Amino acid sequence: MKRFVHLLLVLALAVTALSTFSTGPARAQEGPTGTWFGTWPYILPPEHHLNAFSEGGLNTNLGVVYKSFVLLPPAFMMWATNEYEPLLASEWGFEEDGSAYFLTLNADATWSDGTPVTSDDVLATYAIGRILDWAQYDYIADVEKVDDKTVRFVFSGEPSMLAERLILKEYVAPAATYGELAARAVEVYESGVAMDDESWTTLRSEIEAFRPEELLASGPYIYTLDDVGDSYMTLRWQPNSLFSDQVKFGELRLWAGETEATAPLVLSGDLAHSTNVYPPSTQEAFTNAGIRMVDLPRGYGPAVLFNFDVYPWNVKEVRQAAALVIERSENAFLTNGFGATPTIYMAGLPDEMVPVWLPEDVIDQLDHYDFDPDRAAALLEGAGFSKNDDGIWADADGVTLSGEFKFAAEFADFSGMAQNATDQMNEFGFDITARAVPWQESAEDIRNGEFDISVWSWSSASPFPSRMFFAPIQRFNYVGLPEGQNGMNFPMEFEWNGEMINLDEMINNTSAGLDIEQQKQLAGEVALIINQLMPFIPTNTLLSVEPLNEALISGTPSDDDPILQNPSGSGDHFIIYYILTGVLGPV
Repeated sequence: MKRFVHLLLVLALAVTALSTFSTGPARAQEGPTGTWFGTWPYILPPEHHLNAFSEGGLNTNLGVVYKSFVLLPPAFMMWATNEYEPLLASEWGFEEDGSAYFLTLNADATWSDGTPVTSDDVLATYAIGRILDWAQYDYIADVEKVDDKTVRFVFSGEPSMLAERLILKEYVAPAATYGELAARAVEVYESGVAMDDESWTTLRSEIEAFRPEELLASGPYIYTLDDVGDSYMTLRWQPNSLFSDQVKFGELRLWAGETEATAPLVLSGDLAHSTNVYPPSTQEAFTNAGIRMVDLPRGYGPAVLFNFDVYPWNVKEVRQAAALVIERSENAFLTNGFGATPTIYMAGLPDEMVPVWLPEDVIDQLDHYDFDPDRAAALLEGAGFSKNDDGIWADADGVTLSGEFKFAAEFADFSGMAQNATDQMNEFGFDITARAVPWQESAEDIRNGEFDISVWSWSSASPFPSRMFFAPIQRFNYVGLPEGQNGMNFPMEFEWNGEMINLDEMINNTSAGLDIEQQKQLAGEVALIINQLMPFIPTNTLLSVEPLNEALISGTPSDDDPILQNPSGSGDHFIIYYILTGVLGPV
């Protein structure tokens, strides 16, 4: 029977890709006229494309802040109350027996061409997501159509609050665009082949290489590649979204670039808002110019990443020594001024989440790696290293602790962290060369394992431990990358305390089920492993200190507005909800 249901799904998705639905309810045809002036470091065509599922597409060019204006997720979370507000969905929840989670789309939700958003769009989205090995499939076994607007997510094991968040925050893509690929995805999965089978990997490559000619939007804004310019790209209002009648901006103009490019635009009054990281002197200049600065948690920070295929970074004592000789308070200030906080617990979770998710006995065991060059020297000497005549640490064969530290040139926070960490490590006796590269190249080099040391974010803006542990040890490691990309290549299966463990599975299990105490115990085990092996060095966590130009925007939140507790990198940034619902508008 299950196979019959999936065969019907294949037919439904194929038909959806070729058919035209009757149009939904009429929307306002006269759009607002104001312009939102924001920024995002998008890339230019032809590398810039409209595929919602691959690098260079909507994730790259709109990111977690602006993608929701084009493709709506089901809901938006208010972190202060731990409650979800409806966006694309109208109802959701765990079924009474805990075997599944249901999601009902808003009856009036339509695409930009006027056709309704239906369950088939959700099925197509998740069919492709299975081929791409989405994290949702760590918790769900199947996605079933109940009716044209309702789907069931059947759990593979225990129900999970993390699964709920992943479902409610996943952007639903149109089956009209991706239906053919989705139908093939179902066929490949139903054939029973493994993920490394040629049919699976070939389809994955085809999904990532797919280039839609046009974009269908469920959000109130849309764009074409003609709207992407050298200086800025423009998201244009469209009349057929649930939120088209509420938004007050006729277009969202996103200026290109990172910190260096956007700081002058903030000062000149050409930017209403930016999530870029600005150094303290620039923040002071903004304030002196009368521009309001708002503080938001980011939920993550920069970490030193090691390539475990490159000696000596695969030696535990070398990584531990590096952690001991980076004075993290200094490093945090040079990362983002007073907008960065040095890490204390070094457990793979942000410090503020440690007492929330870790048992007290685990917290007591955590090594803080306080600045201690003498201890670092003792560790290296115990591992067979000594200083040579040039004052550089080397092993018995004369191989020095040398390497190249790659960092994203455009990211002021990553750049400041990397250069300071390099200076401090070299002062101790490492031989590190800092090298700035374009940010896209930096991320791709990490994925391809083409680095010695690098920097990218650790943790993530999530309320759940498995997603906090996710970056970078899963995100930039072979377990979370496509075939052929090994990233850090930190081994996730190894012997620990006399037994073989799978750290990848352990991390996923920290958010399985609804038993918080059990999740804390599992999170404690993972935290101790990360703390003792130090596969990456979590140097600090960031605040997002964001300019908000109230000469261009009305309706800005007060400093005590609970929505400002939403982390900026969570997909729940306050401007998403306040623009969609018309709270923010032009002056």
